[in-house]
Formats: sequence, structure tokens, C-alpha cells
Amino acid sequence: MPTLQTAFTDFHEAIKLDDENETLREKREILLKKLKENISEDAASYTTFNQGSYAMHTGIKPEDSDYDIDVGLKFDINKADYEDPVKVKQWVKDALEGHTKSVEIRRSCVTVQYQQNEGPLYHVDFAVYAANNDDLKLYIAKGKEFSDNDQKYWEVSDPQGLIGVVSNKYSGKDAEQFRRIIRYMKKWKIHNFSSSGNSAPTGISLTTLAYNLFSPSSVYDSFTNTSSYNDFKALRNLVTNIKSQFSLKFDSESNAFCYSIITNLPTEPYNNLFEKMSLKQQDTFHSKIVAMDEKLDEVEGKDTLSEKCTLLAELFGDDFPVLSERSIVGSTESA
Repeated sequence: MPTLQTAFTDFHEAIKLDDENETLREKREILLKKLKENISEDAASYTTFNQGSYAMHTGIKPEDSDYDIDVGLKFDINKADYEDPVKVKQWVKDALEGHTKSVEIRRSCVTVQYQQNEGPLYHVDFAVYAANNDDLKLYIAKGKEFSDNDQKYWEVSDPQGLIGVVSNKYSGKDAEQFRRIIRYMKKWKIHNFSSSGNSAPTGISLTTLAYNLFSPSSVYDSFTNTSSYNDFKALRNLVTNIKSQFSLKFDSESNAFCYSIITNLPTEPYNNLFEKMSLKQQDTFHSKIVAMDEKLDEVEGKDTLSEKCTLLAELFGDDFPVLSERSIVGSTESA
């Protein structure tokens, strides 16, 4: 008979981005081939790697159908020889120009956007790195094509190290639940925040919160001598732990105290992942986490599976299935 874990399993199947998405893989390979064939003879040699949620296996299907994949390009250059990092990004843009209607140098990457019927279909982001530096560290090229000089710079980065620490935090079935919980939090974000600007927490900030605060949760059945995972409990505990990370801070702009949160990337550059959110935006994030915590409390207090699922669908949207468990005799539901 269906259980709440059944509903979470079905939910996860509905939202997860397959690790080997054929379309994205195909477009990535086409672009890498085009880059190799068309890149300027003046450009340095480079190697490639996958990065981001695709590489960490924590991606979810976008609600606007704009799928994305992140690719790292490690150029065999010393950043000291390229004071303007946008020049290096220009190698990539020039090689890919004309492949689609939109190839754009953005602050942290070069984006190739595919469209269908004038709407976004999927895109590939190429992050550009200097890999042969005196300190043996990797630096990402920051800045847009027409940015002021002070907005063009090299920033230390360790994307492969980040993939490693997140991917290796847990193993086996614990790692599978860890990735499921991250996906639930990303789906909650999409359903509860505007996608514009810095008003919502980023995917990597939610991933890092889970990296720091998640604990696997399972239930042991002494009769069968087996354990089964409990995603609701794991999610419930994570949200409670996230709520505890906030502290009050005075906001001079609004002349009021706001809830603020600091969470640092676990690899270089170890930056605060919420630094781009204003205090008011962080306060809104806190309010939504508190509301989520209260909703999960309410779910816990319901008696029937359908009631629990209905409340969870309010948190996550229509992808969360509303199941009911009925006894064999009569029509009474049980949780």
C-alpha cells in the first residue's frame, strides 16, 4: 500500500534531471567539437570537464523548460599574462558565434542559448579558467564584454574540488537520500521564490546548507530486520537546522532588524553564498523557511496520507502526488 515515502519517491522521479540526459549530452558534444574546430590559433590549449549540479547529480527539471549544463574550460595560461580575463572568454565566444542566435559573455561564463518558437529551450554555460598559475591554483574569468575594468578580474576557484566534497560527503543509499533532499529543496525554491535577481537562494547555497546540515534518516523494522529511508524526516530535520542558522542583524536601509544568514562555500574561494542577497531578501528567505517548517509540522500532525500529501503539494507544487492509503475493509484512510 502507498506510504508517504512512496509519495516522495514518485515526486523525486518526476523532478529529477537524469544524470545522462541525452539531449544535453549531445548539445555539449556538438559545441565542444565546434569550439575545437573554430577556436583561434592565438588561443591557448585547454581541457574540459563537467561542473555544477549536472556533475554533482543534484539537478532538477526546470519549470520553464530551459535546461542547462555547465562545462569548465581550463586554459593552459597564467592569469598574470592576461590582465583582462574577458579576452580569454572572447576566444570561446568567437569560436561559437553563429551556432545559435544567442552566444553571450556573461559575468561568470559564456552562454550558448538554444531556443524553440522564440522561447528558451536549453543552454550550455562555459566557465573559463586559467589553469597554469604560479600558486598552482585555478582562477575563473569574471566580467562581461563591456564591463568596467574593475568588474573584470580573475577569482580563485575550485569547481572540481567542490564536486568532490559534495559527491563524497555520503556513500551508498545515504548519498542517494542526500541528493533527493537537495532536489526537494531546489524544487521548493522554484515554487516559492521569484526567479529574478538575487531574491532567491541559489542552488549551490541550498546544496551547501544540505552539505553542512543534512543527516540521513531511516526507520528500522525489527520484524523484517531491514531499514527503509524516511525522506520526510530527513527533510524535516534539515529545514529545522536551516532555520537555526539565521540571526538578527540591523538593516540601516529599512531601519529595522532582519534575519540574516551566512554560509560559506566549502572550497575556495570560501565565500559567503548569501552575500549577494540584501538583508531584506535574507529576511524573506527566513520567513519562507519558517513557513516551510510550520507546514511540515502541520503535515506531521495529519492522520491520513491524502491530507499529508495535499499539504506537501502546497509546498512543492503539482509534481508532488496526492496519494491515499485505504484499508482493505471499509474506506478508512490511514497515514
